[in-house]
Amino acid sequence: MSRKLLLIILIPALLLIGGYLFLRISLSRTIKKEEAVSGKVETIDSLGGKEVSAADLRPLFINRMQQVLRKSSNGLYDLSIGDLELDVLASTITLKDVAVKRNERAEEALRKQNDLPENLIEASFKSLVIDGVNLDDAITSKTMDYRMVKLVNPVIHVYKGQKQPTKKSTEDFSQRFLKEMEKLSIKNLVIENGTIVAHGKASKTNRLNDVDIHMTDILLDSNTREDQQRFLFAKNATINFRNYTSQTADGLYQFKIGKGSIQSPAQKLVLQDLSFASPLSREQFMKRQKLAKELYDFRLSSISLNKVDWWMLFNGEEIVADEVMASGGKLTVYFDRSLPPRSRMGNFPNQLLAKLPFRMNIAKMRLQNLDLSYTEYSPVSKQNGTIYMDNISLDMQNISNYTKKSMVVNGSALFMHTVPIQANFNFNMTAPKTGAFTATVSSSKAFEGNLLNSFSKPLGLMELEKGTLQKLHATLKGDESQANGTVTVLYNDLKIHLLEKDKGKKALDTKDVTSFLANLFVIKNDNPKKGKAPRVETASFRRDPYGGFFMLIWKTMLVGALKTMGAPEKIAYKKPKAQ
Repeated sequence: MSRKLLLIILIPALLLIGGYLFLRISLSRTIKKEEAVSGKVETIDSLGGKEVSAADLRPLFINRMQQVLRKSSNGLYDLSIGDLELDVLASTITLKDVAVKRNERAEEALRKQNDLPENLIEASFKSLVIDGVNLDDAITSKTMDYRMVKLVNPVIHVYKGQKQPTKKSTEDFSQRFLKEMEKLSIKNLVIENGTIVAHGKASKTNRLNDVDIHMTDILLDSNTREDQQRFLFAKNATINFRNYTSQTADGLYQFKIGKGSIQSPAQKLVLQDLSFASPLSREQFMKRQKLAKELYDFRLSSISLNKVDWWMLFNGEEIVADEVMASGGKLTVYFDRSLPPRSRMGNFPNQLLAKLPFRMNIAKMRLQNLDLSYTEYSPVSKQNGTIYMDNISLDMQNISNYTKKSMVVNGSALFMHTVPIQANFNFNMTAPKTGAFTATVSSSKAFEGNLLNSFSKPLGLMELEKGTLQKLHATLKGDESQANGTVTVLYNDLKIHLLEKDKGKKALDTKDVTSFLANLFVIKNDNPKKGKAPRVETASFRRDPYGGFFMLIWKTMLVGALKTMGAPEKIAYKKPKAQ
């Protein structure tokens, strides 16, 4: 959270301090005189028309706090207090039903002068309790030491003001405070059950619910005023929130966070139980689409960000962090090819990163234990095919849209639950609009070819009857238009069946004659052939504008595999039509 925002949250406590200054400097003599007066009663508006004695300094105290707030904010804020309770024996002071609101006339005047702050605040809360108040020290001492300050049920609204140019800062609150006092010390500051609502552009709001804040060892004096190791003068601060929810503008997706925790001054953000999913069923989602579009469902157990400005992230202004760690996730993707295709040009990872409307710079990111399933519906076979990637591990570097360093991604996974694969991607960020990249994909564990049938049959109309795939290695280079490279596929005893879908039938039929001829005359059943070196093929594929990044990778590798098997390359370009 920004220092400015938390200062606003602490305004009531700070105003209370200002009130004490007023008592000590301006009212110390008046107190003694008024204590000698008895029986006199007067009506004070500051307490809502309640009757008080002349010895009761609460109205003067509240009026002084209101004056301090107006003066310190250039008249921008007005303060109202329902009541103030003083317990001398317990050494506590309680403010009740407090509200800080913007003064519209002052706001407009400051806006015209271009002096409006970047963030505008409105706040209300049920009570504020200060424990450990020594009334004698409040009047005579130049130090303030409190055991605890407790704020209950605050509701804080944050609005956009005017972005101010970098300039020499004017006298801030801490400087004004230290002109009158030597020290402020608060052992514990506690905020319970708060709500923070950030109002963005176009009436967009972000809301944090169930916010709890705990700050320890707050110390403001001449030595700590500019101490960068402290967070708002506190040695340590923890901010927790729960049940965060936001929705995309089109209503197709909801983003949820079960729990969140911010630790300062370490600038660490930990989020748990994240989800990005559609509130709509698969059928409802697809009915809303005029063109083919993936349906995503993403769940993540936890993610932590180190050295991050969480308030800027929360407002969608920037995502900047030294390191991001995520684990325990599941991503499911569904794609219906019966809908008309949409252009995928401009959607490669480096292109998407460059087009983000906010600044992003993550030095390192690690994702572990993610399971992926991709399901596609084929209008030809009238069936779904699914590809599984389990236990995905990704190490990423330089995820940035304002540096020129290449974005590097190294990953591993279990293909179809059993086959280990490794991949490396290098995305050019010097000229990201081109989508330029290099990639390597490899697997060295042997597996039976029929493992591929769960998706090769419905999506490719091909069944691997038998055969063992021994090794795969591809080295590719490309951009948004095409890719090329070398592909090595080692296998033995390969036999395939070509399939077709007859009208009126649900099952796929084998093209017996075509399959027989292919296996007999076309398909090279082994690589390498006995006594010969393995065949390594060059591959090139011109991108389909309706296909994405991973389709280009897959199609280029398919060209290499087809050439290795002796099958025609045109199969990779074939676009079956629904019957």
